[in-house]
Amino acid sequence: MPYETTFFQLPCGARGVRLDMRGTISGEDAAALFKEVNPGGVLYRQACLVLTKDLDSFSPEARAVSVGGKPWDPDMWSAVVVTKPVIRVLINFIARISRSRRLKLFAREPEAIEWLDERAREELAR
Repeated sequence: MPYETTFFQLPCGARGVRLDMRGTISGEDAAALFKEVNPGGVLYRQACLVLTKDLDSFSPEARAVSVGGKPWDPDMWSAVVVTKPVIRVLINFIARISRSRRLKLFAREPEAIEWLDERAREELAR
């Protein structure tokens, strides 16, 4: 798999998932990941930190899977750390097409974790 999944704890104590992306994401990879984050998947409703430093590209099939439905659950907060301009453009496009309102792009990991922590604290306060 071109991504590694690990779990971590946000400063507020909430559990989060970290996805370290690398190489090229294929259509099969994207479908498998989306199955994990949607209802019934092990990552469903987890605060998600996505790191794309080693990500090279999304295959045309992965892009089709990403915009073909709802790749991220509406209740899932996702902070994506992007360092490559081409990947930033692609993720922005996918986020707009999928109408994701709970996904935000960041240039650095500390800011992404801080944003996820704020979202988790808001959820815990409810």
